[in-house]
Amino acid sequence: MTASTDQFVDIAKRSSDAVTDSLRTWTETVQGFAGQFTGGGRPQLPDTGAAVDRAFDVAEQVLTQQREFAKSVLGASRSAVETMTEQATKAAESVTEHTLHNAERVSGTAEKAAQDGAEKAAGATRSTRASSGK
Repeated sequence: MTASTDQFVDIAKRSSDAVTDSLRTWTETVQGFAGQFTGGGRPQLPDTGAAVDRAFDVAEQVLTQQREFAKSVLGASRSAVETMTEQATKAAESVTEHTLHNAERVSGTAEKAAQDGAEKAAGATRSTRASSGK
């Protein structure tokens, strides 16, 4: 696996753990509340202040896990973008290098062809002059 894939797997695992923890807390709260009604006597009214505190504690835990998850996703995305940018830069440099090298080769070949053409033309001219002078 690549580093980015490993990061996404880690993010998914931590998200799953966060959801599991939140559900466990919620289940414990509901069981505690239900336990008040299973006693032999008159059911006790739940402590509303404690219930509100528990609800907000659960919400706080979920929000904290969501924040960590979002930061992890952004960190992994940033890493992936940096890797792709680096690879694109290397590819562009390679293409530029090959283009310059091939341009130099073509230029050298064209120069040699022009020189050869000039020599042939000069030889033909000399040959024509030599035949005219006879």
